[in-house]
Amino acid sequence: MIYANINDSTTTFIRQNQYLDKAFKWLQETDLTNLTVGRYDISDGIFVKIQEYNTKDEKKGRFENHQTHLDFHYLIKGAEITRVTKPDGLTEIDNALASPDDVAHYQRFTGPATSICLHPGDYIILFPEDAHEACLDLDVNEKPCKKAVIKVPIKLVQ
Repeated sequence: MIYANINDSTTTFIRQNQYLDKAFKWLQETDLTNLTVGRYDISDGIFVKIQEYNTKDEKKGRFENHQTHLDFHYLIKGAEITRVTKPDGLTEIDNALASPDDVAHYQRFTGPATSICLHPGDYIILFPEDAHEACLDLDVNEKPCKKAVIKVPIKLVQ
């Protein structure tokens, strides 16, 4: 897992990978505020899903992870918490990692996890070993959010 802001020096380091650099260029060259919900192809199998939603109570969340793509969450608007833990010990409920959607969902888990607070400009890059539960409330009130979820084939960064 990598957590940073687009203006951090961490981003300069990450951009040394030509494919992650393409994702960052897309973020910087696109009018994200006015972009509509949907899927957008970048190149080399890299694509973006623009999402708009209200944050949710942690009790309504569920962990997931991916095997063939990095899951790169970039917050455009709002604020949310993402919880991250290792998938070892989680119980998969849909046996879906082999599906074209590349996502496995897990039974409700309340054990130890790292909580990361995302604000506009912050991002988190999640690897296959990072089960994550995103879109969670910072407090007891739902907040509207907009996020770019960039999917980067893992083979491009190995």
